[in-house]
Amino acid sequence: MSKLERVWCNISRFIAISLCCFHIYTGIFGCFPNFEQKAIHIGLALSLVFLLYPLRKKATTVKKSPSVIDLLIIAVLLFSCIFIFANYLEFTPFMVRPINNFEIVLCILTALIMLEATRRTIGWALSIVAATAFLYALLGQYIPGYWAHPGFALSNICTHLYLSADGMWGFMTGLSATYIAMFIIFGSLLLASGAGETLVEIAKYLTGRFRGGPAKVAILSSGFFAMISGSPTANVATTGAFTIPMMKKLGYKPEFAAGVEAAASSAGVLTPPIMGAAGFIIAEILGVTYLKVVIAAAIPAYLFYVAAFMGVHFQAVRLDLKPLPKEEIPAASSILIPSKMTTLVIPIGILLYMLIKGYSLMLVGTSACVAVLITYVISGFSIEAIKRRIIRVPSMLEKAGRTLVIIPAILVTAQMLLFFLEYTGLNLKFSIFVMSMGTELLLNKLILLGILVMVLGTGLPVSAAYLLGYSVAGTALVELGLLPMSIHLFILYYAVMANLTPPLCPAVYVASTIAGSNWLKSAGVALKLSPLLYLMPFIFVFDPTFIMIGAPAHILINVLTATIGAVLMSSGLIGQLVIRCNFLERIASTSSGVLLLLPGYKTDFLGVILICLILIEQMVRSGKRPNIRFRRKK
Repeated sequence: MSKLERVWCNISRFIAISLCCFHIYTGIFGCFPNFEQKAIHIGLALSLVFLLYPLRKKATTVKKSPSVIDLLIIAVLLFSCIFIFANYLEFTPFMVRPINNFEIVLCILTALIMLEATRRTIGWALSIVAATAFLYALLGQYIPGYWAHPGFALSNICTHLYLSADGMWGFMTGLSATYIAMFIIFGSLLLASGAGETLVEIAKYLTGRFRGGPAKVAILSSGFFAMISGSPTANVATTGAFTIPMMKKLGYKPEFAAGVEAAASSAGVLTPPIMGAAGFIIAEILGVTYLKVVIAAAIPAYLFYVAAFMGVHFQAVRLDLKPLPKEEIPAASSILIPSKMTTLVIPIGILLYMLIKGYSLMLVGTSACVAVLITYVISGFSIEAIKRRIIRVPSMLEKAGRTLVIIPAILVTAQMLLFFLEYTGLNLKFSIFVMSMGTELLLNKLILLGILVMVLGTGLPVSAAYLLGYSVAGTALVELGLLPMSIHLFILYYAVMANLTPPLCPAVYVASTIAGSNWLKSAGVALKLSPLLYLMPFIFVFDPTFIMIGAPAHILINVLTATIGAVLMSSGLIGQLVIRCNFLERIASTSSGVLLLLPGYKTDFLGVILICLILIEQMVRSGKRPNIRFRRKK
């Protein structure tokens, strides 16, 4: 590395550490005024993007030194952020002052810089959609027919885009600049502290000795990491690098290994208590505590893991696959030691305790971050070890800052897109158009809106896909008279399913690349393991007991029958119960699972009768009693 490259490396490292320290400081001592907080956050984060990510993709995604173009972009960006910081008192939610020509130019340059930052970090998709929305706002009056609008002058667009609290410095940018940043930092610090390796060891210990152990380890570990990162595709690229080879080594086909990893990484975003960034956004939009979102999401997530675990188990029984070798399963005594458990248990315990007690999300996230750093340092248990860990803290903060920068780049562009959709009324036009295509049946309309959300979310990060889906389909779902929590979770589920559903399924593509498998077959496996991700949104829309709304006895009965239904669905889709299922048995088992999942005593009764007939038929065919072994043969 040359001297100049070393200088720029130190500068980027300083900015990454400063970004983390800024958010921890504001979490402890209070945020700056609204626009000031956002300006500092965007200025630091996007400057780091242009220092780390190249103009053109090369062999590596992180470069050693910036180009002249990068430095010019950073200069304009920082000037714009300083301008907003210095003049924030002029921007009020109630009245926007007229914009001058200099500010119009600054607005356009800033918007282009934000689009370019998004392109460099996650690709073209979101930037192109946002740029198209801007052109629609500017030129929509020239479009004939239904999609036209009266037209807006460039000065009016820039006034509201740049100088108001509804434009690029609006709601989503505010979330990015406050507690979403804190939870991203928390997740990164937690993994850097060694808690990630501890969790993988716990997963191996708990599931490795059972049939399908390697795949069950992948489900647990990938689900946990995706819950923190909030990105199925990024999670597949990281955890899949060790879970997929582990599964292939023990006899799983590449397609099955890739499908398991893609399904687990996608469902992790829907898993409490963290749920990526999307759960926090739902809480903010609904104006409820985050704990209510966590409680509402708990049963659907639980049912997914039941179905996925049993799907893996039935596949292992069907193919007679072995558990993990005994020598690869860690002993409990090697896991349950203070140096490993403190960095995992204490920070997560503090996080959950403060969420339950109803503290603000900023305080919760900040406390969890501080807890990670303190427990990491003191768990050295010797003066020398503590010194080594203190020296390593800046590198942990640097890594967290580098991880964080992708989120502002996504959310600020998502905020601009939401602004243009609302400013032009395009979101209402979409809703009316989709609703006019359906019949009077609620189910048909929900199916159309679910497909729309998946199509819009293809190739986008989950938080951006959810926001786009909500801006387009949210109004239509509200008009259907559904519960607010059901609406948001319905949209979130289908935003996640865009990562698994062919033909564009980025999480599956990445997993297939690692596994060396056919991507379409891998997508089929992922869908077999996660049918509940498609069904649950409809189920909790029609019966809110699945999102913890209703009488406790009713909730308990529905959860018990749905658990059995999830197992039977997995059995039918994989093709294994007491013995291998024939075609009719697979259809019958899947149907009985669906009947038990659906609310109502009549469907439960029909499901029980059907599965009893299947069990009797299989026992007659096998000529012996059931023998579904969970443990390894002795």
